[in-house]
Amino acid sequence: MGVRELKDRQVIVVIHRFGGLIFGNYMNYNTVIDHSQNDVIYFVNENGYKDIAEYKEQAAKIVRFERLEQQDELDQAMFEVVSTYGPIDHLISLSEFDMDVAAFLRTKYAIPGVDEQQVQLYRNKVEMKKRLQEHSIRTPYFIDFTTSDEVLAFAKKVNYPLILKPKVSAASIGVKSVHSDADLEEFLTTISLADYEAEEFVEGTIFHIDGIVNKGKIEFISVSRYVGSCLDFSKGKPCGSILITKDKNLRQRIVDFTDRSLKALELSEGSFHMELIHKQEKELVFLEIGARFGGAEIPFFLLDRFGIHLGEETVKILLGTFTGVPEADLNIHGGFLQIPEPQNTPLEVIHVTSLKEQIPEIFSEVIPNAGDIMDGSGSYYHISGRFMFDGQSEDQVEQAIFKSIQLFHLEGKPLEKIKI
Repeated sequence: MGVRELKDRQVIVVIHRFGGLIFGNYMNYNTVIDHSQNDVIYFVNENGYKDIAEYKEQAAKIVRFERLEQQDELDQAMFEVVSTYGPIDHLISLSEFDMDVAAFLRTKYAIPGVDEQQVQLYRNKVEMKKRLQEHSIRTPYFIDFTTSDEVLAFAKKVNYPLILKPKVSAASIGVKSVHSDADLEEFLTTISLADYEAEEFVEGTIFHIDGIVNKGKIEFISVSRYVGSCLDFSKGKPCGSILITKDKNLRQRIVDFTDRSLKALELSEGSFHMELIHKQEKELVFLEIGARFGGAEIPFFLLDRFGIHLGEETVKILLGTFTGVPEADLNIHGGFLQIPEPQNTPLEVIHVTSLKEQIPEIFSEVIPNAGDIMDGSGSYYHISGRFMFDGQSEDQVEQAIFKSIQLFHLEGKPLEKIKI
Protein backbone atom coordinates (compact mmCIF):
# COMPACT_ATOMS: atom_id res chain seq x y z
CA MET A 1 0.00 0.00 0.00
CA GLY A 2 1.51 3.29 -1.06
CA VAL A 3 1.96 6.45 0.99
CA ARG A 4 -1.17 8.58 0.85
CA GLU A 5 -1.19 12.24 -0.01
CA LEU A 6 -1.84 14.44 3.01
CA LYS A 7 -5.15 16.28 2.80
CA ASP A 8 -6.72 19.08 4.81
CA ARG A 9 -9.96 17.11 5.00
CA GLN A 10 -9.91 13.39 5.59
CA VAL A 11 -12.61 10.93 4.62
CA ILE A 12 -13.59 8.85 7.65
CA VAL A 13 -16.10 6.00 7.50
CA VAL A 14 -17.54 4.70 10.78
CA ILE A 15 -19.40 1.39 11.04
CA HIS A 16 -21.53 1.59 14.17
CA ARG A 17 -24.08 -0.86 15.53
CA PHE A 18 -24.12 -0.67 19.32
CA GLY A 19 -27.27 1.22 20.23
CA GLY A 20 -29.68 1.17 23.10
CA LEU A 21 -29.00 2.06 26.70
CA ILE A 22 -25.58 0.42 26.81
CA PHE A 23 -22.91 1.30 24.29
CA GLY A 24 -25.10 4.03 22.82
CA ASN A 25 -24.47 6.00 25.98
CA TYR A 26 -20.81 4.98 26.00
CA MET A 27 -19.48 5.91 22.56
CA ASN A 28 -19.93 9.43 21.20
CA TYR A 29 -17.84 9.91 18.06
CA ASN A 30 -18.50 13.64 18.09
CA THR A 31 -16.13 13.99 21.05
CA VAL A 32 -13.15 12.48 19.21
CA ILE A 33 -13.77 13.24 15.52
CA ASP A 34 -13.89 16.81 14.23
CA HIS A 35 -16.86 16.64 11.88
CA SER A 36 -16.31 20.21 10.69
CA GLN A 37 -12.80 19.44 9.43
CA ASN A 38 -13.42 15.97 8.01
CA ASP A 39 -15.95 14.21 5.82
CA VAL A 40 -17.44 11.69 8.25
CA ILE A 41 -19.69 8.97 6.81
CA TYR A 42 -21.65 6.60 9.04
CA PHE A 43 -22.75 3.07 8.15
CA VAL A 44 -25.35 2.24 10.82
CA ASN A 45 -28.15 -0.13 11.70
CA GLU A 46 -31.27 1.16 13.44
CA ASN A 47 -29.70 1.20 16.91
CA GLY A 48 -26.57 2.84 15.57
CA TYR A 49 -28.65 5.53 13.89
CA LYS A 50 -30.30 6.38 17.20
CA ASP A 51 -26.86 6.71 18.80
CA ILE A 52 -25.66 9.42 16.42
CA ALA A 53 -28.95 11.33 16.41
CA GLU A 54 -27.57 14.27 18.40
CA TYR A 55 -24.89 15.03 15.83
CA LYS A 56 -26.25 13.44 12.67
CA GLU A 57 -26.51 16.83 10.95
CA GLN A 58 -22.73 17.14 11.18
CA ALA A 59 -22.17 13.94 9.21
CA ALA A 60 -21.26 14.20 5.55
CA LYS A 61 -23.42 11.16 4.84
CA ILE A 62 -25.36 8.51 6.77
CA VAL A 63 -26.14 5.14 5.21
CA ARG A 64 -28.69 3.05 7.09
CA PHE A 65 -28.81 -0.73 6.85
CA GLU A 66 -31.33 -3.17 8.14
CA ARG A 67 -28.44 -5.50 8.99
CA LEU A 68 -24.76 -4.57 8.99
CA GLU A 69 -23.88 -8.19 8.21
CA GLN A 70 -24.92 -7.69 4.58
CA GLN A 71 -21.45 -7.41 3.04
CA ASP A 72 -22.70 -6.82 -0.52
CA GLU A 73 -24.80 -3.88 0.62
CA LEU A 74 -21.93 -2.31 2.54
CA ASP A 75 -19.66 -2.88 -0.46
CA GLN A 76 -22.05 -1.02 -2.74
CA ALA A 77 -22.37 1.81 -0.23
CA MET A 78 -18.59 2.08 0.06
CA PHE A 79 -18.26 2.19 -3.72
CA GLU A 80 -20.66 5.14 -3.78
CA VAL A 81 -18.78 6.88 -0.96
CA VAL A 82 -15.46 6.51 -2.76
CA SER A 83 -17.02 7.74 -6.00
CA THR A 84 -18.27 10.87 -4.24
CA TYR A 85 -15.57 11.68 -1.69
CA GLY A 86 -12.48 9.97 -3.05
CA PRO A 87 -10.15 7.50 -1.26
CA ILE A 88 -11.04 6.61 2.33
CA ASP A 89 -8.45 7.66 4.89
CA HIS A 90 -9.85 5.77 7.87
CA LEU A 91 -12.43 3.05 8.43
CA ILE A 92 -13.41 2.76 12.10
CA SER A 93 -15.22 -0.30 13.38
CA LEU A 94 -15.32 -0.98 17.12
CA SER A 95 -17.57 -4.03 17.29
CA GLU A 96 -16.34 -7.62 17.15
CA PHE A 97 -19.23 -8.39 14.82
CA ASP A 98 -18.12 -5.85 12.20
CA MET A 99 -14.43 -6.70 12.07
CA ASP A 100 -14.70 -9.09 9.13
CA VAL A 101 -16.66 -6.79 6.85
CA ALA A 102 -14.42 -3.87 7.82
CA ALA A 103 -11.34 -5.90 6.88
CA PHE A 104 -12.96 -6.84 3.57
CA LEU A 105 -13.66 -3.19 2.77
CA ARG A 106 -10.16 -2.08 3.75
CA THR A 107 -8.67 -4.70 1.47
CA LYS A 108 -10.90 -3.94 -1.51
CA TYR A 109 -10.65 -0.15 -1.28
CA ALA A 110 -7.01 0.10 -0.13
CA ILE A 111 -7.93 1.65 3.21
CA PRO A 112 -5.17 1.63 5.88
CA GLY A 113 -5.68 -0.69 8.82
CA VAL A 114 -6.40 -4.34 9.54
CA ASP A 115 -7.06 -6.14 6.25
CA GLU A 116 -8.60 -9.52 5.41
CA GLN A 117 -5.39 -11.43 6.03
CA GLN A 118 -4.49 -9.79 9.32
CA VAL A 119 -8.00 -9.95 10.77
CA GLN A 120 -7.77 -13.74 10.84
CA LEU A 121 -5.23 -13.41 13.65
CA TYR A 122 -7.90 -11.79 15.84
CA ARG A 123 -11.02 -13.61 14.66
CA ASN A 124 -9.96 -17.15 13.81
CA LYS A 125 -8.97 -19.15 16.89
CA VAL A 126 -6.90 -21.58 14.81
CA GLU A 127 -4.92 -18.88 13.03
CA MET A 128 -4.18 -16.90 16.20
CA LYS A 129 -2.89 -19.99 18.01
CA LYS A 130 -0.78 -21.08 15.02
CA ARG A 131 0.89 -17.68 14.93
CA LEU A 132 1.58 -17.67 18.66
CA GLN A 133 3.07 -21.16 18.53
CA GLU A 134 5.43 -19.94 15.80
CA HIS A 135 6.67 -17.43 18.38
CA SER A 136 7.02 -20.05 21.13
CA ILE A 137 4.06 -18.70 23.10
CA ARG A 138 2.16 -21.39 24.97
CA THR A 139 -1.39 -22.08 23.79
CA PRO A 140 -3.72 -25.00 24.49
CA TYR A 141 -3.00 -28.05 22.35
CA PHE A 142 -5.59 -27.98 19.60
CA ILE A 143 -6.69 -29.59 16.36
CA ASP A 144 -8.24 -28.08 13.26
CA PHE A 145 -10.21 -31.15 12.30
CA THR A 146 -12.27 -32.10 9.27
CA THR A 147 -13.54 -35.55 10.35
CA SER A 148 -14.98 -37.06 13.51
CA ASP A 149 -12.22 -39.66 13.61
CA GLU A 150 -9.56 -36.94 13.80
CA VAL A 151 -11.08 -35.24 16.82
CA LEU A 152 -11.80 -38.56 18.55
CA ALA A 153 -8.13 -39.52 18.13
CA PHE A 154 -7.11 -36.09 19.46
CA ALA A 155 -9.30 -36.63 22.54
CA LYS A 156 -7.42 -39.84 23.30
CA LYS A 157 -4.13 -37.90 23.25
CA VAL A 158 -5.14 -34.96 25.47
CA ASN A 159 -7.89 -36.69 27.52
CA TYR A 160 -11.26 -35.33 28.57
CA PRO A 161 -12.78 -32.91 29.14
CA LEU A 162 -12.34 -31.50 25.65
CA ILE A 163 -13.33 -27.99 24.60
CA LEU A 164 -14.91 -27.43 21.19
CA LYS A 165 -15.16 -23.88 19.89
CA PRO A 166 -16.36 -22.20 16.71
CA LYS A 167 -13.27 -20.94 14.91
CA VAL A 168 -14.89 -17.51 14.63
CA SER A 169 -17.16 -16.37 17.45
CA ALA A 170 -17.33 -14.18 20.54
CA ALA A 171 -18.69 -14.32 24.12
CA SER A 172 -18.41 -18.13 24.32
CA ILE A 173 -21.18 -18.50 21.75
CA GLY A 174 -21.27 -22.11 20.57
CA VAL A 175 -18.53 -23.31 22.95
CA LYS A 176 -19.05 -26.84 24.29
CA SER A 177 -17.27 -28.89 26.93
CA VAL A 178 -17.50 -32.65 26.37
CA HIS A 179 -16.50 -35.35 28.83
CA SER A 180 -16.61 -38.64 26.92
CA ASP A 181 -16.50 -40.19 23.47
CA ALA A 182 -20.28 -40.48 23.58
CA ASP A 183 -20.72 -36.79 24.42
CA LEU A 184 -18.25 -35.84 21.71
CA GLU A 185 -19.83 -37.98 19.00
CA GLU A 186 -23.28 -36.66 19.84
CA PHE A 187 -22.13 -33.03 19.70
CA LEU A 188 -20.28 -33.53 16.42
CA THR A 189 -23.58 -34.50 14.77
CA THR A 190 -25.00 -31.07 15.62
CA ILE A 191 -22.28 -28.86 14.10
CA SER A 192 -20.48 -28.15 10.88
CA LEU A 193 -17.07 -29.76 11.41
CA ALA A 194 -15.37 -27.19 9.17
CA ASP A 195 -16.49 -24.38 11.49
CA TYR A 196 -15.05 -25.81 14.71
CA GLU A 197 -11.73 -26.51 16.39
CA ALA A 198 -11.03 -28.65 19.46
CA GLU A 199 -8.55 -27.98 22.23
CA GLU A 200 -7.37 -29.43 25.51
CA PHE A 201 -8.98 -28.31 28.71
CA VAL A 202 -6.45 -26.30 30.69
CA GLU A 203 -7.04 -26.27 34.44
CA GLY A 204 -6.30 -22.98 36.19
CA THR A 205 -7.40 -19.45 36.98
CA ILE A 206 -8.62 -17.46 33.98
CA PHE A 207 -7.59 -13.82 33.53
CA HIS A 208 -8.72 -11.10 31.16
CA ILE A 209 -6.37 -8.36 30.06
CA ASP A 210 -7.67 -5.13 28.57
CA GLY A 211 -5.89 -2.14 27.17
CA ILE A 212 -4.79 0.05 24.30
CA VAL A 213 -1.66 -0.11 22.18
CA ASN A 214 -0.20 2.64 20.00
CA LYS A 215 2.63 2.10 17.52
CA GLY A 216 3.37 -1.22 19.16
CA LYS A 217 3.61 0.18 22.69
CA ILE A 218 1.07 -0.70 25.38
CA GLU A 219 -0.22 2.64 26.65
CA PHE A 220 -2.70 1.27 29.18
CA ILE A 221 -3.27 -2.25 30.50
CA SER A 222 -5.59 -3.70 33.10
CA VAL A 223 -5.29 -7.25 34.49
CA SER A 224 -8.24 -8.98 36.15
CA ARG A 225 -9.05 -12.52 37.20
CA TYR A 226 -12.42 -13.99 36.49
CA VAL A 227 -14.94 -15.08 39.07
CA GLY A 228 -16.70 -17.75 37.06
CA SER A 229 -16.19 -17.49 33.31
CA CYS A 230 -17.90 -16.39 30.10
CA LEU A 231 -18.72 -20.05 29.47
CA ASP A 232 -20.31 -20.26 32.93
CA PHE A 233 -22.36 -17.17 32.13
CA SER A 234 -23.64 -18.75 28.91
CA LYS A 235 -24.86 -21.66 31.06
CA GLY A 236 -26.80 -19.39 33.42
CA LYS A 237 -24.17 -18.88 36.13
CA PRO A 238 -22.85 -15.54 37.47
CA CYS A 239 -19.63 -14.15 36.00
CA GLY A 240 -17.44 -11.30 37.16
CA SER A 241 -13.85 -10.30 37.67
CA ILE A 242 -11.49 -8.65 40.13
CA LEU A 243 -8.56 -6.33 39.46
CA ILE A 244 -5.21 -7.94 40.32
CA THR A 245 -3.50 -5.83 42.98
CA LYS A 246 -2.11 -8.31 45.52
CA ASP A 247 0.33 -10.36 43.46
CA LYS A 248 2.41 -7.74 41.65
CA ASN A 249 4.85 -10.34 40.29
CA LEU A 250 2.06 -12.34 38.67
CA ARG A 251 0.59 -9.18 37.23
CA GLN A 252 3.92 -8.25 35.64
CA ARG A 253 4.31 -11.76 34.20
CA ILE A 254 0.87 -11.42 32.61
CA VAL A 255 1.73 -7.97 31.23
CA ASP A 256 4.95 -9.31 29.69
CA PHE A 257 3.11 -12.33 28.24
CA THR A 258 0.50 -9.99 26.76
CA ASP A 259 3.13 -7.74 25.21
CA ARG A 260 4.82 -10.72 23.54
CA SER A 261 1.45 -11.96 22.26
CA LEU A 262 0.47 -8.57 20.81
CA LYS A 263 3.76 -8.31 18.97
CA ALA A 264 3.47 -11.86 17.61
CA LEU A 265 -0.05 -11.12 16.37
CA GLU A 266 0.93 -7.74 14.88
CA LEU A 267 -1.68 -5.98 16.99
CA SER A 268 0.03 -2.62 17.20
CA GLU A 269 -2.78 -0.03 16.97
CA GLY A 270 -6.02 0.18 18.93
CA SER A 271 -7.59 -1.71 21.80
CA PHE A 272 -7.42 -5.34 22.82
CA HIS A 273 -9.17 -7.86 25.05
CA MET A 274 -7.15 -10.97 25.79
CA GLU A 275 -7.77 -14.00 27.98
CA LEU A 276 -5.26 -16.45 29.39
CA ILE A 277 -5.11 -19.26 31.93
CA HIS A 278 -2.67 -19.63 34.80
CA LYS A 279 -2.26 -23.39 34.48
CA GLN A 280 -1.95 -25.01 37.90
CA GLU A 281 -0.98 -21.54 39.13
CA LYS A 282 2.41 -21.94 37.42
CA GLU A 283 2.34 -21.64 33.62
CA LEU A 284 0.64 -18.90 31.59
CA VAL A 285 -1.37 -20.27 28.65
CA PHE A 286 -2.93 -18.08 25.95
CA LEU A 287 -6.68 -18.54 25.56
CA GLU A 288 -7.87 -16.04 22.94
CA ILE A 289 -7.77 -12.38 21.90
CA GLY A 290 -9.94 -9.75 20.31
CA ALA A 291 -8.69 -6.63 18.53
CA ARG A 292 -11.32 -4.49 20.25
CA PHE A 293 -12.15 -3.42 23.77
CA GLY A 294 -13.82 -5.99 26.01
CA GLY A 295 -17.56 -6.34 26.26
CA ALA A 296 -19.87 -6.80 29.22
CA GLU A 297 -19.11 -4.40 32.08
CA ILE A 298 -15.42 -4.01 31.19
CA PRO A 299 -15.30 -0.63 29.39
CA PHE A 300 -17.63 1.05 31.90
CA PHE A 301 -15.75 -0.39 34.86
CA LEU A 302 -12.35 0.70 33.55
CA LEU A 303 -13.68 4.17 32.78
CA ASP A 304 -14.83 4.52 36.38
CA ARG A 305 -11.73 2.98 37.98
CA PHE A 306 -8.98 4.49 35.80
CA GLY A 307 -10.65 7.30 33.87
CA ILE A 308 -9.66 5.61 30.60
CA HIS A 309 -12.32 5.62 27.87
CA LEU A 310 -11.24 2.66 25.76
CA GLY A 311 -13.55 3.56 22.87
CA GLU A 312 -12.45 7.17 22.57
CA GLU A 313 -8.76 6.37 22.96
CA THR A 314 -9.06 3.64 20.32
CA VAL A 315 -10.49 6.10 17.81
CA LYS A 316 -7.76 8.62 18.61
CA ILE A 317 -5.09 5.99 18.01
CA LEU A 318 -6.63 4.98 14.69
CA LEU A 319 -6.90 8.62 13.56
CA GLY A 320 -3.40 9.54 14.74
CA THR A 321 -4.67 12.08 17.29
CA PHE A 322 -3.74 10.08 20.40
CA THR A 323 -1.79 12.16 22.94
CA GLY A 324 -1.37 9.63 25.74
CA VAL A 325 -3.23 8.61 28.90
CA PRO A 326 -2.29 8.80 32.58
CA GLU A 327 -0.30 5.87 33.93
CA ALA A 328 -2.59 3.36 35.62
CA ASP A 329 -2.52 3.22 39.41
CA LEU A 330 -1.73 -0.41 40.27
CA ASN A 331 -3.26 -0.02 43.74
CA ILE A 332 -6.79 0.70 42.56
CA HIS A 333 -9.11 -2.06 43.74
CA GLY A 334 -12.41 -3.11 42.27
CA GLY A 335 -14.43 -5.65 40.39
CA PHE A 336 -17.74 -6.34 38.72
CA LEU A 337 -20.39 -9.04 38.69
CA GLN A 338 -23.02 -9.98 36.13
CA ILE A 339 -25.91 -12.28 36.89
CA PRO A 340 -27.54 -13.71 33.77
CA GLU A 341 -31.20 -13.95 32.95
CA PRO A 342 -33.02 -16.86 34.61
CA GLN A 343 -33.05 -20.08 32.65
CA ASN A 344 -36.86 -20.29 32.55
CA THR A 345 -37.45 -17.34 30.24
CA PRO A 346 -39.62 -15.72 29.12
CA LEU A 347 -40.82 -14.31 32.41
CA GLU A 348 -42.13 -11.13 33.93
CA VAL A 349 -40.07 -9.70 36.76
CA ILE A 350 -42.04 -9.42 40.00
CA HIS A 351 -39.28 -8.32 42.37
CA VAL A 352 -35.49 -8.01 42.58
CA THR A 353 -33.84 -7.26 45.89
CA SER A 354 -31.32 -4.43 45.79
CA LEU A 355 -27.86 -5.56 46.87
CA LYS A 356 -26.50 -2.02 47.03
CA GLU A 357 -28.49 -1.53 50.22
CA GLN A 358 -26.86 -4.59 51.80
CA ILE A 359 -23.28 -4.61 50.49
CA PRO A 360 -21.37 -1.31 50.96
CA GLU A 361 -18.69 -2.24 48.40
CA ILE A 362 -21.23 -1.97 45.57
CA PHE A 363 -21.07 1.50 44.01
CA SER A 364 -23.06 0.77 40.86
CA GLU A 365 -26.11 -1.46 40.51
CA VAL A 366 -28.37 -2.08 37.54
CA ILE A 367 -31.30 -4.40 38.17
CA PRO A 368 -34.58 -4.89 36.31
CA ASN A 369 -37.81 -3.27 37.44
CA ALA A 370 -41.01 -5.03 38.38
CA GLY A 371 -42.95 -5.64 35.19
CA ASP A 372 -39.90 -5.97 32.95
CA ILE A 373 -39.95 -8.90 30.56
CA MET A 374 -36.88 -11.14 30.34
CA ASP A 375 -36.86 -13.17 27.12
CA GLY A 376 -33.43 -14.81 27.10
CA SER A 377 -31.87 -12.34 24.67
CA GLY A 378 -30.34 -9.95 27.18
CA SER A 379 -26.72 -10.79 26.33
CA TYR A 380 -24.48 -9.19 28.99
CA TYR A 381 -26.66 -6.14 29.54
CA HIS A 382 -30.42 -6.60 29.95
CA ILE A 383 -29.95 -9.28 32.57
CA SER A 384 -30.83 -10.10 36.17
CA GLY A 385 -28.17 -7.87 37.69
CA ARG A 386 -25.04 -5.84 36.92
CA PHE A 387 -22.85 -4.65 39.79
CA MET A 388 -19.56 -2.78 40.25
CA PHE A 389 -17.49 -2.99 43.42
CA ASP A 390 -14.95 -0.88 45.29
CA GLY A 391 -12.88 -1.92 48.27
CA GLN A 392 -9.72 -1.51 50.30
CA SER A 393 -8.15 -4.69 48.97
CA GLU A 394 -8.48 -7.41 46.35
CA ASP A 395 -9.70 -9.81 49.04
CA GLN A 396 -12.39 -7.44 50.24
CA VAL A 397 -13.73 -7.04 46.72
CA GLU A 398 -13.75 -10.80 46.21
CA GLN A 399 -15.66 -11.39 49.45
CA ALA A 400 -18.23 -8.77 48.46
CA ILE A 401 -18.74 -10.43 45.07
CA PHE A 402 -19.28 -13.87 46.60
CA LYS A 403 -21.65 -12.40 49.18
CA SER A 404 -23.60 -10.74 46.38
CA ILE A 405 -23.96 -14.05 44.54
CA GLN A 406 -25.30 -15.65 47.74
CA LEU A 407 -27.78 -12.88 48.51
CA PHE A 408 -29.09 -12.14 45.03
CA HIS A 409 -32.70 -13.10 44.43
CA LEU A 410 -35.03 -12.43 41.53
CA GLU A 411 -38.70 -13.37 41.62
CA GLY A 412 -40.47 -13.75 38.30
CA LYS A 413 -43.67 -15.02 36.75
CA PRO A 414 -43.19 -17.46 33.83
CA LEU A 415 -44.81 -16.46 30.55
CA GLU A 416 -45.80 -18.56 27.60
CA LYS A 417 -43.35 -18.57 24.73
CA ILE A 418 -44.61 -16.90 21.60
CA LYS A 419 -44.95 -19.40 18.77
CA ILE A 420 -43.75 -18.18 15.37
